[in-house]
Amino acid sequence: MHDLKSRVAYLKGLTEGLGLDDDSREGKLFRHIIDVIDELAEAVIMLQEDYADLADYAEAIDEDLNDLEDDYYEFDDEFEEDEDVFSIECPDCHELVYIDDEMLEDDDVVEILCPNCERVVFVNDHEDFEEYDDFEEYKEEAEEI
Repeated sequence: MHDLKSRVAYLKGLTEGLGLDDDSREGKLFRHIIDVIDELAEAVIMLQEDYADLADYAEAIDEDLNDLEDDYYEFDDEFEEDEDVFSIECPDCHELVYIDDEMLEDDDVVEILCPNCERVVFVNDHEDFEEYDDFEEYKEEAEEI
């Protein structure tokens, strides 16, 4: 970071070594160009420091969130192979939506939405579902459609 400031100082020294008069057009031009470069270098250094602070802060928040998730949620990274859970791929965004028997047996759930794009991926029509002896028959027929 401070290498940028040292390079600007080197440019200032070079222009002074040229012996240009500050009252001449060329001298004024070089002086103003180097002043602008110096201000830009300071702004870049401040931005880099602010970015480093924000990155550290975001990392700390991420770590805290991971700790909270570990403490309060029982979440497995992968679903176990279970007959009670199946997945449907959303036709719009191709997100996998996992559905279990509890969701299907709940009288309040009518439609299951994709969590990504909120498109309806499954309709829990209890009248149709009650015709089947088990969930596997229902799932096989739904996949054929």
